[in-house]
This record gives sequence, C-alpha cells and structure tokens, in this order.
Amino acid sequence: MWSFHYSRQRFEDDADLLAAFTRVLTRAGHSVIACCDGDSALTQVRTQRPDLVLTDVDMPPGMSGLDMAATIRANPLATGSPVIVATGGRIRAEVAAAFGVTLLLRKPIPPSALVAHVEAVLASSQDTPSAASAGA
Repeated sequence: MWSFHYSRQRFEDDADLLAAFTRVLTRAGHSVIACCDGDSALTQVRTQRPDLVLTDVDMPPGMSGLDMAATIRANPLATGSPVIVATGGRIRAEVAAAFGVTLLLRKPIPPSALVAHVEAVLASSQDTPSAASAGA
C-alpha cells in the first residue's frame, strides 16, 4: 500500500475533488492520507514519509503546491518522495521541475489516468526533478 497526500480545499468543489481523488486512489488499492491544506500535508510528509505526494497548485493562503514541492525537496527526510502536481492553469513543466515536481498533471484528470500516472511514478525508482507534463 502507498501513502498519498492530496492537499487542496479552498472552495466546495475543491473538497469534492479531494474526495474524488481519495476515492479513486483508495479503490485502486492505495492508502491515502487526505490533507486540507499545505501545512497539514507537510506535517504528514515529515511524520509519515509517504511514497508519493499528490497536490494541486492552488491551495489555501500560505503556500502553493509548487512551494510545497520545493519545501519537500529541501527536507532531507522527504527528498525521495515523488511529487505530482495537478493544475488547471498554464504552468509549464520546466517551471514545475524547478520546484522539484516529478510530474505535472493537467486537469481535468480522468480517474483511470490519475491511477495510471500515480502508479507509473511509483513504479519508477527514480525521483528526478525533471517534471514531465501530462495532459492537454
């Protein structure tokens, strides 16, 4: 089983997306720790040392998903955790890579694609900060 952190909850639809991602990944056999903001996600990363972190770019005030990825990369205990960032925006993969993002996903993300991307990143033994971009 794998641990995932998806942190985003600013509007009601964000809570729905958090619940949907959690449900999809749980049904695929993964252990999910859902967090409502970047601070709680970072606490979980430090204490649980997850196999993967999944976050949105836009999060409640305080930090973005990119900032969280950079913070994770700066933590010697968590640098091995791949970070997948989801966005509906126009962030380029090169920019995400500069923050230590492993994979940049474009929303909307079909459930089967989410599972496939997560499992592909987990299967890869490499956690390189060269963010590939998936989606349109």
